[in-house]
Amino acid sequence: MRVLLTGATGFIGSRLLEALLSDGHTVTSIVRSPGDVPGDVVVGDVRTCNLRPHVDAADYVVHAATVTTGNPQDLWLGNVLAADRVADAAARSDTRLLYLSTTGVYGKSFGRFGDPSLMQRLPSSPLSTARAAAEDKIFAAGGSVVRPHVVHGPGDRWVVPPLATFMLEEDAWLGGPDIAVAAITAQRLAQGIAALLTRPVLPAALHASERRPKPVADLVKPFFSSAGRSLPSRVLTIDEAVARLDSQGVSRNALNMLGRSSSINADAFWGDAIPSGATMVDSQRR
Repeated sequence: MRVLLTGATGFIGSRLLEALLSDGHTVTSIVRSPGDVPGDVVVGDVRTCNLRPHVDAADYVVHAATVTTGNPQDLWLGNVLAADRVADAAARSDTRLLYLSTTGVYGKSFGRFGDPSLMQRLPSSPLSTARAAAEDKIFAAGGSVVRPHVVHGPGDRWVVPPLATFMLEEDAWLGGPDIAVAAITAQRLAQGIAALLTRPVLPAALHASERRPKPVADLVKPFFSSAGRSLPSRVLTIDEAVARLDSQGVSRNALNMLGRSSSINADAFWGDAIPSGATMVDSQRR
C-alpha cells in the first residue's frame, strides 16, 4: 500500500514510519527538514505546501503531525489548519485518511474511557480544543481518528520523565503507589495503527491502549533504579502536587493523568470488537 505520512520525525511518527515500512508499505513522508528519514521524503510544511499530488499518489494518508506548544493561535494553525488541508486533499482524491489524536479531547485525564462513539468531547484547554477541531476536519472528510491516552517509551520527554523527576525530587508518589493508567508504548501504538490500514472498515474513532492498565510504579521504576534510589514510601495528593507545581504551569489535568487511575476500551483498536454505536468508515465511503 502507498502511504503518505505526516509527522514522521516525531516521537510517535518516527515509530509509525518504522512500522509502516516493516509491514511492507511504500511510505512518502512530508517533513519540514529531511534529516535521516528512511523512505521517500517530501520537504515541506503541511500548512503551506501543495499536498494534492502527494495525496493523489497515495492509497492512505496517516496524519500524525501536531503542534503541542505555543500560544492559542499557534496551536490552532498547527493542528486545525494542517488537518483541514490534509482532509481537503484526501477528500478530493478519495484517499483513505487516519488522524492520530488524543483522549485530551474529552477534557478529562483519568477514569474510564468507554465506547468512543458514546463519549462526549469537552476539550478544556487551547490544545485540546484545537485537537477536537482538527478531528472534525478529519470526520468531515470521511476519515478516522485514533485517541491514545498515555504514550511512553524511549524518546518520551513529556509524560513519564517529568513524573519520575518530580517523584525523585519529592521522594514521594503522586497519588499513591497503586495507580495504574491506560498506557501504550509509542512502538506498540505505531504497530497497531499500521495494522489498522489493512482493515476494510474502521470506526470513526478508536481508543488506543494496552488491554490492561499499566502500573505507574512500572513506568518510574527504571528512573529510580538509575538514580540508585528505592521507590518512595510517602504519598503526595494531587492537591499538594498542584500547589508545588502551579508556578511552573503544570495543570491539574496533567497531574491527574499519572496521579489517578484510568482504563480504556481499546477492543476496536486491537480488532476484538467494533463498538455497537460506532460510525463506520470504509474504503467505499464516498
